[in-house]
This record gives sequence, structure tokens and C-alpha cells, in this order.
Amino acid sequence: MKPIPFLTKEEIQNLQEAEASSSKEQKKTAEQIEAIYTSGQNILVSASAGSGKTFVMAERILDQLARGVEISQLFISTFTVKAATELKERLEKKISQRIQETDDVDLKQHLGRQLADLPNAAIGTMDSFTQKFLGKHGYLIDIAPNFRILQNQSEQLLLKNEVFHEVFEAHYQGKQKEKFSHLLKNFAGRGKDERGLRQQVYKIYDFLQSTSNPQKWLSESFLKGFEKADFSSEKEKLTEQIKQSLWDLESFFRYHLDNDAKEFPKAAYLENVQLVLDEIGSLNQESDSQAYQAVLARVVAISKEKNGRALINASRKADLKPLIDAYNEERKTQFAKLGQLSDQITILDYQERYHGDTWELAKTFQSFMSDFVEAYRQRKRQENAFEFADISHYTIEILENFPQVREAYQERFHEVMVDEYQDTNHIQERMLELLSNGHNRFMVGDIKQSIYRFRQADPQIFNEKFQRYSQNPQEGKLILLKENFRSSSEVLSATNDVFERLMDQEVGEINYDNMHQLVFANTKLTPNPENKAEFLLYDKDDSGQEEEESQAETKLTGEMRLVIKEILKLHQEKGVAFKEIALLTSSRSRNDQILLALSEYGIPVKTDGEQNNYLQSLEVQVMLDTLRVIHNPLQDYALVALMKSPMFGFDEDELARFSLQKAEDKVQENLYEKLVNAQKMVTSQKNLIHTALAEKLKQFMDILASWRLYAKTHSLYDLIWKIYNDRFYYDYVGALPNGPARQANLYALALRADQFEKSNFKGLSRFIRMIDQVLEAQHDLASVAVAPPKDAVELITIHKSKGLEFPYVFILNMDQDFNKQDSMSEVILSRKNGLGVKYIAKMETGAVEDHYPKTIKLSIPSLTYRQNEEELQLASYSEQMRLLYVAMTRAEKKLYLVGKGSREKLEAKEYPAAKNGKLNSNTRLQAKNFQDWIWAISKVFAKDHLNFSYRFVGEDQLTREAIGQLETKSPLQDSSQADNRQSETIKEALEMLKEVEVYNTLHLAAIELPSVQTPSQIKKFYEPVMDMEGVEIAGQGQSVDKKISFDLPDFSTKEKVTGAEIGSATHELMQRIDLNQRPMLASLTETIKQVQTSQAVREKINLAKILAFFDTELGQEILANTDHLYREQPFSMLKRDQKSQEDFVVRGILDGYLLYEDRIVLFDYKTDRYDEPSQLIDRYRGQLALYGEALSRAYSIENIEKYLILLGKDEVQVVKV
Repeated sequence: MKPIPFLTKEEIQNLQEAEASSSKEQKKTAEQIEAIYTSGQNILVSASAGSGKTFVMAERILDQLARGVEISQLFISTFTVKAATELKERLEKKISQRIQETDDVDLKQHLGRQLADLPNAAIGTMDSFTQKFLGKHGYLIDIAPNFRILQNQSEQLLLKNEVFHEVFEAHYQGKQKEKFSHLLKNFAGRGKDERGLRQQVYKIYDFLQSTSNPQKWLSESFLKGFEKADFSSEKEKLTEQIKQSLWDLESFFRYHLDNDAKEFPKAAYLENVQLVLDEIGSLNQESDSQAYQAVLARVVAISKEKNGRALINASRKADLKPLIDAYNEERKTQFAKLGQLSDQITILDYQERYHGDTWELAKTFQSFMSDFVEAYRQRKRQENAFEFADISHYTIEILENFPQVREAYQERFHEVMVDEYQDTNHIQERMLELLSNGHNRFMVGDIKQSIYRFRQADPQIFNEKFQRYSQNPQEGKLILLKENFRSSSEVLSATNDVFERLMDQEVGEINYDNMHQLVFANTKLTPNPENKAEFLLYDKDDSGQEEEESQAETKLTGEMRLVIKEILKLHQEKGVAFKEIALLTSSRSRNDQILLALSEYGIPVKTDGEQNNYLQSLEVQVMLDTLRVIHNPLQDYALVALMKSPMFGFDEDELARFSLQKAEDKVQENLYEKLVNAQKMVTSQKNLIHTALAEKLKQFMDILASWRLYAKTHSLYDLIWKIYNDRFYYDYVGALPNGPARQANLYALALRADQFEKSNFKGLSRFIRMIDQVLEAQHDLASVAVAPPKDAVELITIHKSKGLEFPYVFILNMDQDFNKQDSMSEVILSRKNGLGVKYIAKMETGAVEDHYPKTIKLSIPSLTYRQNEEELQLASYSEQMRLLYVAMTRAEKKLYLVGKGSREKLEAKEYPAAKNGKLNSNTRLQAKNFQDWIWAISKVFAKDHLNFSYRFVGEDQLTREAIGQLETKSPLQDSSQADNRQSETIKEALEMLKEVEVYNTLHLAAIELPSVQTPSQIKKFYEPVMDMEGVEIAGQGQSVDKKISFDLPDFSTKEKVTGAEIGSATHELMQRIDLNQRPMLASLTETIKQVQTSQAVREKINLAKILAFFDTELGQEILANTDHLYREQPFSMLKRDQKSQEDFVVRGILDGYLLYEDRIVLFDYKTDRYDEPSQLIDRYRGQLALYGEALSRAYSIENIEKYLILLGKDEVQVVKV
């Protein structure tokens, strides 16, 4: 088709006017039209929350396609895979719609081709683009195309540690070993080993990985702060601050003497006031910095003298108390400031004295880092396995060094588009520069929503362009999308009220002015005074604080009861469904308390999928201790944990009896040795071990011995499942509250052990060491997701909520302090100044007495450290403000901010006056949490009629009676995890299992049937034995005419794909498909990428056939009833074998079922090849009968319909069994 020219400025204006005067209900704004049609230059779209940026992006792409641009000529980068999938789906719908609407044959054909090319378009994350790029062009720098990604944190850590130790050894024994030893000691801390240094090396390495060229940054910028350190200018700055502070003090005292002091004519404190004024008066214009420092030292000394230090109410006149309190408070503040300045002089003096030594240390560090970065890079190249950042670095290297490749991409891409541009880091920015031709970039983002600094995203990349384009339109076009189509006017006015008083260039990195304010545009939402945002504070009585915290397990926290009261009010008085309510938290640290509170009131909840480090969950910790004991039983802590665990249930009294079983001739023994002594009955305290305890001990020692023996000859995966089965631990945790999530954690541990052994690492000791390293580094191995209830309150972190919206939002834990870990580190890095480090200096004390130390260690922050610390503090506060902005703009109808504090104390707080309509910058920078900011705004700007109100809720309003309870439980909620009918059945089954266990122990030899079966194993008992040639029929011995094959083995590299692999991949795909909307080819193509299998297996899955299933009657029923649908549900059931009359556990996973009030529709996917469906019906009838029985028992429903979904032929077939 012939290209159609892009619109001119005048044409765009005409379009804007036409749209404004049209009678459409939902009109495009003038800015949206400008963003969709402007072309020919770089464009930055600053799109506030809810302003329709995804809509604009999709419309722009569609407009370009309709003008003859090919989809392959567009580079579209999204922040997440999910966003890319959603954009592709949106485009698929829009292109299909446009094809139907147009009569132009050429355009129809052109758009048809674009639709077909959509799955292969360059729409995705930067990581997915760089992977494809390196696969194609990696040969230019000798990288084989079959490289893999080091996505597994633990494998990465093991590799990194090995390289670290190699480089460490080389430096420890190298030419500069004295200098290196000094560096090592500087970071050793209390550990006195290399861990301190290793921690800092990894931290710096992560930072380097976000730069576009790590080695270059290391050589050019790492020491920048040391090279440009200027102590004289620092001293001048400090002297200026001292001058200002002394003058402030002088004017405060003079004002006091002229006014309030007349009330206290002979008070002792006046002498000191005069002394201070005399000291300050001795200074004049000629005074140098030395003179100022001397006066400061004397003034600080005077302030610490006893006589009349503060003003005392000698006359006891009540009306003077406020005067005295105000004076003492201000005096304290003034002297605190002077004390800090006095400390700064001392620190600056030390910084200057040790500057040379610190610089030397930094140079040693630089050379170690350089060697480590290079060695780790080489090691990854040997393994042909890379981190995502490495792939980006290699991509940049190819684009920079091979002009023909760079030019080919610059010519290919008509436009380079980026979504969420505020979260770009420096590698990505460099890549975008190299892919674009200098004037074809389209960048969409909102700096107020940049919340990924911890991933090295730099909002200043966005900000720099924002400032440049707004001042000089020749550089690029800036378009502001301010109209918000998501939220009510109440939510927007509250958000504007907070941020126009909180954010400015100094603290917040942007000035929240007319360019950034949210504008209400959702005309469907009518203003409703009831939806005014509320700041709710649990009025905690300070005296009861400790008691409440200690009782957190039994007594629900005040603010959670306050939230539950509001949730119940919304649900019961206003008919709000639970799923319309979201609880946002800035971290998951208090999630346990929140979940406990909600479950106590029967409120269903779904979390954002990730357990906060599943390795730290109690059930997994017990298993890790079990593995530690199997590896080495001489570890007392682990042994006690195992013995006390529900698996064996020894109590404190029994453990105390064992701990006294020490052999006479030994000074010290481990607990395990004492257990051996107790068994042999050889100690003087043997009478403490009564018969029942001896029996219990024997059983424990036998089981432990059997596990240790088993561990020597079996895989970790088998060992873990043996432990689960031997002690019924998996079933036990399933019967606890939140059982399915706990079982998922245990299942994840077993899978992790399996993955560990598949990645070339073997052995229990290495697995335990790896887990310990992971726990130490606070990396999680994986996140564990569990099927959530249908209608449930959403508990989600603010980071996870970005891009989502909920009618009612509660921002919890407003009083939780910001995380300040970064600023307490030994090392602080800055892109501008390089390395800031704390130097540990050894100083002589000059002490003569023996009991005084001769030397002490002093930690001296380098000058750059101080500068970086200030920079980091401002950046952190700005990030926290943006995090609050993201949280507040998630709400559609009403916003609740929830915190706690003593009403009396909060109301007594005084704040400095506002400046230019903003909170005083000190007030903003001294805030410890969100609540401090909101409270300060509501106090300082009380006269401004703010669009949010605050109220305190006391203990008297939060009794059980006052809160109320859920009136009716909906049938759907009954089947949620919080209150699962199965739990009773499981409890009964566990009681029976205990009896079975005793019985089994007595008749061990007689039992041939394994105690735990899966339906697939049982299927074999049901399956009719087919008499086939060469098949061994049970008990008949070997077949005589075994066919011998003379074919040569196939050594070609082509990956063999088994039916089992296709089967499990298909099952996982069916579980992952999002059924809230009709599946499309584009969404399936994205979903299959998430399936954990090889590319060869993915290619064997016929997506068209899976789509066709959703056209069948059953497929349609599933799509129409997703709120009744359960997928991938595990179950356990007790069965009795008719032949041996023995009980055994059947455990399996149901592919899916629809749960109605009077019937259940059960379905199972099968990928086996077949000629006639009847073959598979016969083969799987028994298995489905078991599934049906399990469901029937769990829900007490007799009517079970069973279907097999057969995917083994070219066309899908659904058969009823």
C-alpha cells in the first residue's frame, strides 16, 4: 500500500477542535490527540496517573500502521512482560476492528499482514529484545547463540562466590598483600573474616551492572570524589553555617531579654545568657574561621554548665509555664544545632588528616573490583551463562563497535517507543540512544511514579529531558497528560492537597505545580461527600504500647481492628464486594499480623502471590533443620528444632532429661552424643529415662538412621518426599490455617532441591550451604503462588499495585518507618562522586594506666561519603514521596490512610511555618514515615480546608461488639482457603493416619502396597492388562523374542522431546491462561513463554488447538463461570485396599473443576496419542473415579460430571466419562 503522510500541526489543531465540539460521551483530550498524531521529532509524554497513557500508545501505533508503517518497523519497549502482553492484545483487537471497518482493499491486506506479524513484533521488555539481539549478533564478539540466562539467584550466588574466592586468594598472596590486608580489615567488622568485604564487593558490582560500561565507570568515576575533594571550600561552608547559627542564637537571646525575661528578673540562667552574648559579641567583620570555631567551642561549653542552664519556674506561677516551656524548647533546638556543627568541625579535621590513607584504600579497592568484574565476566563466558545486565552490555558493545549493525537497526526502526520511561536505567537509556536515529523517540512516563531506584532506575534521565524540552521545544516536544479518568474528584483533590504541599525541586526532585497536578476528567463519577479521603489514626495509649506489641499474636493490633471495622461497614452497609477493596503496604514485614486479623473476622483475602521469602516460613525452616541433622546430627540447634517439631513432638521436659545424659569421662558432649548415651543407659542419670521415653527415643533414632542411610543413595528430591511421607508432615501442614499455601512452600522446597541437582551441583551439604548463603543474602529462591479465593480483599505491596486500580483503597502502616539501611552502609556510591567509604583509623590514646586501651579504632566517613549520604537522603525521600503518590492514585472512589499514634502527643506537636506554600524543608526531611508528612500537612495547613479529614479512633470504639462481624458467609467464600470444608476431613484423616502409622509399623513386612499412591499409580491397577507381543504380563517373566536393535545411536544435537514433557508443559499452560477474558493467540503466545520448559517442547504445543477448546461447550461454560472455577487443586484422601485391607493415602492434583451448589463439573487434560476416544476413557476411568470420590467427600455433593479433554490428535475432543 502507498504510505499516507503524517498530520501537520494545522491538521492536528483541526482535529482537536473537531473532537472538542463533538457530541461523544468520552472525548479524547487535546493533549491525547497531540500525543497520538505528532511526528518528526523526539516526544516526551508526561502522563499522570490514570490519564490513559496505554490508550495513547496503542492509538499511536495503530495510526502509524494505518499510514503504511510495518509493525516490524516499530521498537516498543515495556517495563514488564505483562504490559507487553496487554498491549499486544489491545492491538490485536484494534487492528481486527479496523480491518472490519475499512473498505480499502490495500489497507485491509496491509493490516492483515501486521496482524499476522504481531506475535513476532519487537514489543516486549528490553531484556527480551537484548536476548534475541545477542542470539543473532553475538557471534561478532564470540558468544555462541545457545547461551542461557542466570535467572536462578542461588546458582548466580554460588558462581559469584567461587570467583570471589579465586580473586581474593590472588590478592591476599599478591604483591600488594599488605594493602589488601588493610582493605580486608577495614570491612571485617565483628566477623573478622572476608564476609564484610564480600558484601561491599557485591553491592558495588550490582551498581556497576547498571552502568552502560562497568570497567569504564570503575576507571573514570570510582575515585572522582577523592580527586576533587576540596577541604578549604568545605571549611568555608561550615564557617558560614556557624556564623548563621551564632547569629540566630544571639537574636533569640536578645529578643528574650527584651521581652519574656522581665518575668524572671533574678533567675540564675540570665548570667549564662549574658556570657553567651558576650562571646558572640567579641566577633567582628575581621574574624576568621578560627575565631568563629573558638567562640562556638566556648558557647557549647557554657551551654553544658550547671548553673542556670535552663529556665526553671521558681515562682510556680501556672501562667508562666507555657512561656518557660517554649523558651527551653527553642533553646534546646538552638544548642543542638551548635553541638552538631561542633561535631562537624572535629569530623572534618579527621577527614582531612586521613584523606591520603583513605584514598590509598580506595585505590586498592578499585584494583580488586576491576579484577573481580573481569574474572566474573570471563567465568560467565566459559559457562556461556549470563545475567540480564551482561546481555545488555554485550548488546551495547556490538551496537557501538559495529556501525553496520547499528545503522541497520536505525534504518529499520521508524520509531523507538518506551513505556514507563521514568523507570529507565543508564544501560537502557544508552541502548535507546543507539537504536534511534536521534529524532524518532517516543517516551511515555510519569516521574511522580518512579519507584524503582532500588533496581538502579534513575528518574533524573526523565527529569533532565522534561526540563530540557520544556525550556527548548527545538530539542524535543513535551506533552502533558494531566486529566485523570480513573479516580473520583475526592481522591484527586486529596492527592493534590498532599503533594502540592510536599513535593518541590529541593525535596521530591520535581515541583508539584500546575504541570503535574491531577485534573478530574471521569464525568461518570459524580462527586460524593461521603467519599472524602480519610486519615484514620488508632489512638494508642502510650502506657499500653509495650503490652500491645507483646500481645500482637493474641490480641489484634489496634489499626487492623480499625480497618476491619471500616471493611465490614463498606461490605454490609454499602454492599461493597470484598474484591473492590485493596490494602496497600510499603513492605510485607507486617503481613502476618494483617492476615491473622482478617482471618479472625472471616474476611477472605488474597495476597500478591509472593510469600515474603518462603524459606523463612516455619514449615520450611523445620524441613531445613531436618536436612541439617541428616547431614550432621552434631548440630544441637537443628537437632532440638527437629525433635520439638510436630514430626516428633518432644517437649522441654523430655529434652531436659536427655541433656543430662552426659558420659562421666567427657567434659562436654553434643546433644546427639547424649541421645546415644541415653539409648545405651550408661550414664549416672539414666533413671531419668522412663520406659515410654526410651521407646519414643528409639523410634526417633531409628527413623533418623534410616533417613541418613537413604540420603547416601538417593536424590535430594526423593529424600525430601520420603521425610514428608514417613512423618505425614505434608498432610499435617495442609490441615493448619492457610494450609494450601504451607503445602505450596514445602512443594517449592522439593522442586528447588530437584533444580539444584539438575544444575550440575550435587550433595546435601552443598544444598544446605547454598540455602544458608541465600538466607544470609536475603535473596529468595522463588515465590510461591496459591490459588486465591474468588471474592477477596486484595493485600498487595505498593510496588506491586502500580498500574492497577481498586474502588476502595486502604494504605496501611502509615506509621512504619522508612527503610534507612542504605544510608547506614560502609560504602555509599554516587554516579556523580564515585565511592564514599568509612575509613577505620587506628589511633594512639596516649593512656598510661594499664586498664586503658593503648589504641582505639575510629570510623571516619570520607568527605565523599558525607556528600553521597546527603545525595542519597534526598533521593530516598523523593522516592518515598513518589511511593505515596502511587499508593494514593490507586483509588477510584475512596481513599483511607491508616496509621497510629498518641492523640495527646500528636496534637501537641509544633511545626515551623510553611514556606512558599510547602511544608518547611526540615519538617519534610526529618519525617520518619508517611504519617509524619500527612500529620504535619494537616496541622500546618489546617486553615486551608484540606480535602481529607483525620480522626482518631480509640480502644472504646474497637471492642468486638463495636466492630461487629460478618453476617452471612457466601457459598463461594466457604470454599476459600481461610475456611475450607476440606480441613475437617483432613483432620479426621490425620487422626486415622496416626492409627494407620502404628499399624503399619507392626506389620511392616506384610505390607506390599506403598502407603502413598498417586492416581496415576493406582490407574495401573485398574487398567486392563493388554496382551501384546513383547510386553511382560505381571509374573510371566521376560519375553523370549526380545527384539535387538542394530540402529546407530543418534548423536545429532536435536533435542528429543518426550510425550511426558509435552503433557506437563500443556498442563502448566492451561493453568496459567488468564480466563477473565477470552484467550487470544497473542496472549497465549506470551503465556507459553512463562511455562517452565525448553523451547523445543514449547514449539510442540499446538496453540490453535488449545484456542479451539474454548469454542467447545465445556470451554464456553468455563469462560462463563470463572468465579466457580478451581484449577490445579491438590488433594489427599484415605483409601482402603480391598485385597490387603490396608489403608493408604491417595494424593494428586486435579486439573480443574467447576463448583456449583448442587453439582461439580470435573475435567482433566490428556495429551496421549489415541485412535478412538474409548481407549482413553477405559484407561482413565479409574483415575477420574478417584478424583470424583475426593471431590464428593470434600464438598458432600453426589452429582459429579466427569470430562476428558483430549489433545492428542490434530483436533481437540471433549468426551464425557
